[in-house]
Amino acid sequence: MYGSTVVELTDEEILGRINCLDIFSYYIGKDFKYGRAMCSPLRKDKSPSFTIFKHSSGKYFFKDFSTGDAGDCFAFLGKMFGLTRFGTYRLIDNDFQLGISNTSFKTPTKQYVGKHIKELEDIEPSSTTIQIKSRPWNSSEDKIFWSKYGIDCSILNKFNVKPAQHVFINGNLIVSATKYNPIYAYDFGDGKMKIYQPYSKTYKWLSNTNVSDLQGLSQLPISVSRVREGGDTLVITKSLKDVMCLDIWNIPSIAPASESCIIPADIVSRLYDRFRRIYILYDFDPTGISFANKHRKLYGFQPLFFTNGKFNTFDYEVKDFSDFIALNGVRKAAELIEYVCQEEYLYQGTSRQARTVEDGQGDTL
Repeated sequence: MYGSTVVELTDEEILGRINCLDIFSYYIGKDFKYGRAMCSPLRKDKSPSFTIFKHSSGKYFFKDFSTGDAGDCFAFLGKMFGLTRFGTYRLIDNDFQLGISNTSFKTPTKQYVGKHIKELEDIEPSSTTIQIKSRPWNSSEDKIFWSKYGIDCSILNKFNVKPAQHVFINGNLIVSATKYNPIYAYDFGDGKMKIYQPYSKTYKWLSNTNVSDLQGLSQLPISVSRVREGGDTLVITKSLKDVMCLDIWNIPSIAPASESCIIPADIVSRLYDRFRRIYILYDFDPTGISFANKHRKLYGFQPLFFTNGKFNTFDYEVKDFSDFIALNGVRKAAELIEYVCQEEYLYQGTSRQARTVEDGQGDTL
């Protein structure tokens, strides 16, 4: 018990005392699997299609691919026991004897049979197998989505982005594409894959990658001469979409699995062998600012941001480079890049002639 002081039940009060992953494991019990598909504990399920995963925000969520249900540990308990969110707070407070709202405990809902958080953190979720059945690119949904970012087929093919019709996890069909829910696979090779559903309101991403899998790494220039041709500066950004947008101007770029991943030191050492200056372009929010500055302190990366007007900054009205292109167009983006280069932020000697559908150049979908 954590004391006798009675305070208000909230997400923060609960999660300040116990981890969300512990809550999942307690109520799911012996069948709990972290980062791997399992049968749903919320319904009769013979085909494993339910996963617990860690979001880029650092929070844990569940996703049932058969029903589309998704949410945090409180939403999970609400569905399991038919409770309101406040009701789930009271349930957890009692079962874990946290003593937040009261100090008189009833018999726990169930006996604990799961694993503790420290054991679960050692489980490597990359054992999940993701496979797709691809489909041809089309000139309607695919072109509508990618062309607003200035991205054409030549860039998509360069970065191994594939249109998917069906997605399978550990051999089980999880989701299929529709006209209103196109699916794209970012293929890293060696069985590593990231699934992107841009219009999904509950679950945009699914992956079996880890911290060492950097998006765009294999597309970087491989020789000193090619580095000189492409500039001596690398931009680290938050997504493959941004990497592809920067590639329109031949700007070398990579992206980690998420903003909250610290790039391993051995990889950074190899990057500095190839690039003289490294910039990091993350979101201008607490997570993005925090991890950009962590990389600055660790490795000397120079942070860049699309600021939002806070702290007396300029308001770009977007979070990232791809959104800037979608809002303002390729030509405005070219002007911004030219301005940034003149301000000496980016590299010298790189061709900044954009390959864009808007300019009538490059392949189209």
